[in-house]
Order: sequence, then C-alpha cells, then structure tokens
Amino acid sequence: MDLKALVGLLLLLAGLGTVALFAVGAALCSLAPGAEEAWKYVASKGIKVVDHTEVFKKFNITEYEGSKTCLKCHEKEVRDFVHSYHYRLINTVNDVAGKGSVEVGSRTLYNDFCGAIFWNKTVSVNFIGKAVLKKTPPGMEKLKGKLIATGCSMCHGASLGMIPNINPTEKDLENVDCLVCHSNTYKGGAIGIKKGFKEVVKTKEGWRYVPKISIEEAAKIVAKPSKDACLACHAFAGGGPHFKRPNISPDLMGKVSEDFDVHMARGLQCVDCHTFERHKVGTEGVGTWSREARPVSCTDCHPKRHKAPLVGFIIENFHKKVACQTCHISHIAHGKYPIDVERDWRHIEFNEKLGRWEPKLVLKKNLKPVYMWWNGEKREAYLYPDPVEGEVIVYARPVGDESDGKIYPFREHVAYVPFDENKKIPIPIKVGIVFALGDINKAVQAGAKVANLTFTGKFIKMVRYMNVDHGVVPASKALKCVDCHSPWSALPLEELGYWYPPIIYYGAPVIALIGVALLALSLRKK
Repeated sequence: MDLKALVGLLLLLAGLGTVALFAVGAALCSLAPGAEEAWKYVASKGIKVVDHTEVFKKFNITEYEGSKTCLKCHEKEVRDFVHSYHYRLINTVNDVAGKGSVEVGSRTLYNDFCGAIFWNKTVSVNFIGKAVLKKTPPGMEKLKGKLIATGCSMCHGASLGMIPNINPTEKDLENVDCLVCHSNTYKGGAIGIKKGFKEVVKTKEGWRYVPKISIEEAAKIVAKPSKDACLACHAFAGGGPHFKRPNISPDLMGKVSEDFDVHMARGLQCVDCHTFERHKVGTEGVGTWSREARPVSCTDCHPKRHKAPLVGFIIENFHKKVACQTCHISHIAHGKYPIDVERDWRHIEFNEKLGRWEPKLVLKKNLKPVYMWWNGEKREAYLYPDPVEGEVIVYARPVGDESDGKIYPFREHVAYVPFDENKKIPIPIKVGIVFALGDINKAVQAGAKVANLTFTGKFIKMVRYMNVDHGVVPASKALKCVDCHSPWSALPLEELGYWYPPIIYYGAPVIALIGVALLALSLRKK
C-alpha cells in the first residue's frame, strides 16, 4: 500500500471512528443531565388558591375595586408593589455601556414596536385611551365602531388607569389591579379587555379601568401568579400574539407541548424562575429593563450537566464559551404562532386578524436565532431622547467577545420609525390614530406636537437584539455536534471570530471524506 492510500485509510478510519464515538455518546444523552433532581423540584410546585369568601363577608366587601378592596389586610404588599418596576415602569440600570447608573424603563424609552408610551417620563403619548375603528377597507364597514385598543396601560403598570407616579403617593395605593396577577379567572392585557373583565371609561380625572368580575369569582385569590396570568400580557407584548418576546407566545398558555417548551410542559410556572421578593422581579436580558432582582440560571436547577460518555466530557471541557441556550433552543417561533421580525411604520395596512390598521409586519416561523458574543454584564443601548448618532438606532445589542463572553442566541427585530432630522430624535407615534384611521402622517404629527419635534417625512431604521431564553426543547432535539461542526453549521463561525481553516469547523465527517478521496485516487492509479 502506497503512502497516499495509507494516509487515506487512516483519515477514513479516524473520521468514521470519531463520528461513531460522537453518535454513540450522543445517543446516551436521552434526558437533560440533572433533570431528575429538577423535576422533583417542579413536582412540589403548584398554584395555590386562597379562598377569601369568608373574609369578604366579614368585612362586608361586595365589589372588587382593585387594591382599594385589598388594602385593609394587605397594605404592605400594595406599598411594595407601587414601588416596583411592574408599576412604576422605571428603575436603576447599571449595565448600559458608557452610561454609568441611569434611571430608565419603559416609561422613558422609545421602542421598536410602538414608539413611546410617555414623553419626558410623565406626559402620556399612548398610555391610556379608547380607540375605536373609524375607517375600514371596502367591504368591512360592519367593523366600524369596534373597540380596538385602550393604550399601553392594558399591560404596562398593572394599574386602574391613573398614570403611576415615579415617587408613589397615597393615591397610587388605590390604583393597582391586583387580580391581573392573583386570579385564575380575571385577566389583564388585551384578553382582559376582550373578555370584558375590564372596561375603560372617561371620568373627570381622565381615563380609568373599571373591573368587571363577580365578588364570588374575585374571592378565589391565588397566592402566586400562574403562567397564564403572566402570559395574558407578556405573550401579547408588542400588540399581538408572539409579536415581541422570542418563544413567549400563546403556545405556552393552557396545556403546553414538550416540543415547544419542555419546562412549562412539565409544570414550571413563570415565577419559579422569575422569583419575586416584595413584589420585585428581575431580568438580565439585553433587551429588557427590570433590574430589581436576578432570575435563576440554568445551572441553579441543572448543576450536574452533560454526563454522557465522550460527548459529555467534550462539552464540559471544550465548550465553556457556549451558553446553554445556544444548543437547547435551536429555533424561534417553532410552535403555532409566528413572530414579528420587521415592523415598517412607513407603510400602513389593514390587519384582518386583529381587525385594525397596523404598520406593515413581516412575520416568520421556525426562525433560526442570531448568534453573538455576550459577557452577561454589559450592553449597548439607546436612551431616549438622546440625539442619534449614525443612520441606525441600536435599541439594544450585546457587548462581549471571546475573551470575556459566551456565544448566545438572540432574536433580531428591525423597525422603521419616524425621525426628526434636525434634532436627531425619533418621534412618538399616536398609535391609536394609526389603529383607527390608518393615517401614519396624522399619528406622527400628533406625537410630534406632544414632544415638540418636527416631522418632515423622514424615517430611520431601529434594531434590537433580545435573548432567546424560552422554548427549551427535549434534550433529544437539542443541537448535536454535527449541527455546528459541519459544512451546514448553525453558527456563523467566521463572523464570531473563528479564523481557523473551514475543515476544522466541519470536523470528522470531512476528514472521513478526504480519506475516501485519497483511497479512491490510490486505487484508481492501480
């Protein structure tokens, strides 16, 4: 046997042997390591109902009026809540690169979905109101007069409609809608409005929500919120089902498929990971703003990870720069609901499913994440109303590289929003006007008036990156070795800074093919 044939044979055996070892090792990974202990923890959880029927009778409570009904016994809890991010919509953030410590939140920001809720923190742009459909396409005139929106306050603030004070007063104590979280029946968000649990009314003090639930149903209080209570708002963020947060969709409500989210399918509730203390809860994502506490991490429940022979050893020792989510959440919108990937306010269309006018939306399913380095501590972000530098507004983007970070999956969202060319500031949009009339110019001019800005028809691109933390699939469906170490790699390895020759990315299968080629050439010559 000549040298070329010998080298070819050795490469073939090495390549096939490595593939076989990976395949055998991977086959032994039938359950996420550490899951046995984690599921014991889940089994002890549940949604506890605390029946208040007798308490309500004792205090002659015959009507649910929000926190006013609850104050007599729960004043401390109400005070805690009105000082939380969920109510105030602002807190101290220290992770924006180059900005130090800043007071920021959804009441201060301009976002890539609906623009601004407020101008200058307190002047309402889109917080509360009553938008009804006033103009329809031909043939849909019967929809005129339909209630289509009541403002961002449907979710933001968990209030009864009064604008939450940044520094809460005694009035705020009667402005909380406790049951949006603490009921299995009553719901917040657009679901609550649609099902008639909340009615928006004009009072002498402004627009307010009036709860509509029998005292018998209101008495069935839940100690900790169920996932469906959280999802009534969070699964519809951005104005529709699964428009905003990756894999936080109506797919998670009710019975959940393991193929969409194995954790919630087996009984986990949102509050098991997003733990509350004195009604304060935290996130640490690149595109989120609550920083009141730290959510649990994967390793809090999975301390004993990849134990499978060979594959487990390789992952634990040679993949420390890869976040858990990168392998265990391979797709976004892999359930029933697509996700909004682009929102273009330059073009307005009638959305028949939502029954209102909307910016042009691009919705996609089974979307692959964008993979980027993140150090888990810092991000680049746009703080409104700072003048914009450049031609693109970066709402939020991770900061990190190979030296200090890990590779994480992100969801990219793009929007085109109105822009003041002179002051270099994006202009608020009166979204209710768009929903009702389909008139973007009128909506932007109204927003510009509130903010003392000028609209000349200019729009600017805005981009945001959001962590993909939900939608963990069963271990058997996680990314395998060849999903990345192959010509069809899921990861943009060169973009991530891996400069090695492509053969190193592709690994054993290519080595085996080279061996076959060398053997074939050697035999052909003979």
